[in-house]
Amino acid sequence: MKTKKTQVAEMKQTILDSYISKVTPDAILEIKENSKGRGQGVFVTRVLINGNVDFYFRYFFNEKEKSKKIGRYGKTSGNLTLAKAKAKFRELSTIYQSGIDPKAQAQEIAQKLENEKKTQNEIERKKQMQGTFGQLSEYYLAHLKQNRGEKHYKNVRNAFEKDLHIIAPDTKASDIKKEDILKILHVITQRNALVMANRMRSYLSAMFAYGMVFDDSTESITKHTQFFIQSNPVSKVQKIIKNEKRGDRSLSEDEVRIFWRALDKSKMSVLKINAFKLILLSGARVNEIAALEWNEIDLPMMTITLPSERTKNKRQHIIPINDSMVKIINMNPKLHDTYLFPASNNEPQKVDGFSQAISRLLKNIEIDPFTPRDLRRTFKTLTGKAGISKEIRDRLQNHSLNDVSSLHYDKYDYLKEKRDAMNEWNDYFLEIINLDVYGNEF
Repeated sequence: MKTKKTQVAEMKQTILDSYISKVTPDAILEIKENSKGRGQGVFVTRVLINGNVDFYFRYFFNEKEKSKKIGRYGKTSGNLTLAKAKAKFRELSTIYQSGIDPKAQAQEIAQKLENEKKTQNEIERKKQMQGTFGQLSEYYLAHLKQNRGEKHYKNVRNAFEKDLHIIAPDTKASDIKKEDILKILHVITQRNALVMANRMRSYLSAMFAYGMVFDDSTESITKHTQFFIQSNPVSKVQKIIKNEKRGDRSLSEDEVRIFWRALDKSKMSVLKINAFKLILLSGARVNEIAALEWNEIDLPMMTITLPSERTKNKRQHIIPINDSMVKIINMNPKLHDTYLFPASNNEPQKVDGFSQAISRLLKNIEIDPFTPRDLRRTFKTLTGKAGISKEIRDRLQNHSLNDVSSLHYDKYDYLKEKRDAMNEWNDYFLEIINLDVYGNEF
């Protein structure tokens, strides 16, 4: 399109009106004001063929001619009068005289505003998606119901229903602080339920650990929710009972799974790892497994036979072997002709060494302190949850049965019942550590 250029001493309303009346369909009219002084820029008016008028600030920067549009002439909203256009010209001229490129500055400001808008939009998006404390507990319970045992799910659900109301459910999960966790535990300790307070602390820790990885799962897309939890607020809260009463400690299903996987990732000797696993799977005493001999194992018969001289009640004890135990035994390196777990002096591993190994392992995982002997109690507790009767559990662990019938008349060895129970325990245990029958993680 052809442009006809002209120059005036000063653009006034009457001059502008006269040029608008001269609009032709074949050329754009461009009218420049005389420069008011070197380095101040030039006020330019362009009359388009459709009658529209645009105002420009024209200037030189880095030896290049540039134009910054001031705006469009008109009395409607968003347009400028000639007076307002000249006022904006003077503002741009002041910027230009200070050594700044007005057009570049405007672009920077526009970019900054755009970035701020994007940031605000992201904040709003997060607000819309950001999960609440109530949602976190709801999703976590659904996760437990699907992936954990019914008993554990109910224990956590009942605990949450009783005490989580202390925190408003619409509180953003990422806003929960140590102080909020303490409020929950305080109410429980006020009932003098100190062990329950410890359990709640463990439940909440596991829930927030779940929340921290939730955002990276497909579940977050399905539920259109993210929690944006950066750290576990429970990790800064001390246990209510630092040392639970001796004899009371057993590991929860969560703790068993954490412990089992920590063993596999630890730098502990494979002999101690396998010993700990057999203690947990068999329910035997620590010293019985530590001194286990190869000739006490009958893989074709799927049994371990502990001689009377190695048992507490001085009675021979037969332990049926389940599939998980077979796998561990077969993988255990045969470093000694007699003992499965020999020490460097060709004697069995010392029980004290097992306690030290547990202490070192606990420094790297978030589990309440326990001793190797607590694994035997854990077996007793969790086999009960698996549905195995107390009588069979007692026989599996070679507890002394002091009733007259057992002492003098009942000579039946209950091997079939114990074998069935150990197979049930094997299936239940694999669910606890989230492994299928082939050893693959769910």
